[in-house]
Amino acid sequence: MNEITTLKDRIKTGWILVSISSMLTISVIYWYINNPKRFIENGWGYSPEMLLNLPMWFFTLLIVIGYISYTMIAIPYVKRNLLTFSWLKLIGIWAAIVSGIVEEVVFRHLLMDYVLSIGLSNLSQVLISGIAFGIAHGAWVLLRGEIKIALPAILSTTILGCFLAMLYIYTGRSTFAPIIAHILINMVIEPWLMLSAISGKWKINKSLK
Repeated sequence: MNEITTLKDRIKTGWILVSISSMLTISVIYWYINNPKRFIENGWGYSPEMLLNLPMWFFTLLIVIGYISYTMIAIPYVKRNLLTFSWLKLIGIWAAIVSGIVEEVVFRHLLMDYVLSIGLSNLSQVLISGIAFGIAHGAWVLLRGEIKIALPAILSTTILGCFLAMLYIYTGRSTFAPIIAHILINMVIEPWLMLSAISGKWKINKSLK
């Protein structure tokens, strides 16, 4: 790992990710044990025919590549550590899987289906889902008081949320593809995105490149 963050920052990031991932894992296990069939079909959104839906996978891949590329440009620290493997990366992979599942169930399946139930259009569903997703992901930056970083973070994750919402609608309101996209994105950019937020190392000093 390129040591431009302190051990204290890395340990703090690890504890935060472990705490969040533990709670999310408990949620996933509870949903599954409570009703396995419903979890797989509705929560996970899986059906065998989806594996052969090439347009869906193309759309999914575009979202993944697009957001990862943006993140590497916007936050050089993420790009610098892209191929780094460590104990913190293992925690990041765990966090990527459970957060991808839970967040897509909440922001796509539950939220968008609720908005649909009160009679709002697909466009409204996409916008509401995207904005809620963006605000939720920008909150941790706002807590640091870094408005210049928070606004782009909220905007970029809002756009990502809108694309994931469109993917959800495109696939017949299945969370399967959005979950896969979300997990893949997080597996690449985490835990480095969280570590950059904790340490404040958004940019990299040219002398360290």
